[in-house]
Amino acid sequence: MTFLSELKAILSTERKKNDLYDDNPNFITRPNRIHYMLRKLAASNVHVSVVLNDQSEYTSRISDVLKEGFLLDPFNDKDGHNKVTTNSIIQVNAKQQAVHFKFNTVILKPNAPFDTGYIAALPEKIYYPQKRAFFRIPLDAIGKYSVNAAIQFSENEVSGYLYDVSYGGACIAVQSSSYVKKGDILSPSSIRLKHGLTAYVDLTVCSVKRNPREGFTRLGCEFLNLDTESKRHIHKFIAECERERAKNQINPVLKNT
Repeated sequence: MTFLSELKAILSTERKKNDLYDDNPNFITRPNRIHYMLRKLAASNVHVSVVLNDQSEYTSRISDVLKEGFLLDPFNDKDGHNKVTTNSIIQVNAKQQAVHFKFNTVILKPNAPFDTGYIAALPEKIYYPQKRAFFRIPLDAIGKYSVNAAIQFSENEVSGYLYDVSYGGACIAVQSSSYVKKGDILSPSSIRLKHGLTAYVDLTVCSVKRNPREGFTRLGCEFLNLDTESKRHIHKFIAECERERAKNQINPVLKNT
């Protein structure tokens, strides 16, 4: 079995398992994506609006994300602070990269250690209209979009296939024998796209997920030094893939090209 065949078989099983999470494109429902979005909010240090049961509204921030919940900064308003009790239902509203999102959850602990705020449960879903910041490549097309790169300041080369892509980065599936570590710069790199177009870009490796049983490694990469032409190619590629995905949701008989 070739690397590409093994990759398709593994991803097919994985996607069938996760199909139930993708029914509504306006909601994030996968636990790992929910965790990711909350971590982004915490890292960006943006203010969020917290609406209590009585519809009173207070300003806070998500300061930390825990295994089973997240930490909200305490309200400055004393009356609001006193309304927060165990099992209080709250609605959190915020903007991430100019996109509004909101979710409902409950307070687990109204008094976090050292008066650092309130611990709330992880939400079951997040309303986020532009959920697909990551576009997953259709399985029947994954072999078309190859990636070739070299690890900067070394003679090691890396090759694989595009697995996820967004406006800011990509996930690449490479053979498990590839020696790549977090923090590496892949430069130069080329990504083959539709219509014979190629995006030339440097990539910063942000995460490396190895699983010997899968036989391949996932590299989470951020685009670096993306020139105007390559940026245009990537944006066009994502837009076309999104349109194809929308058509296939309307008519499952249609196939990806």
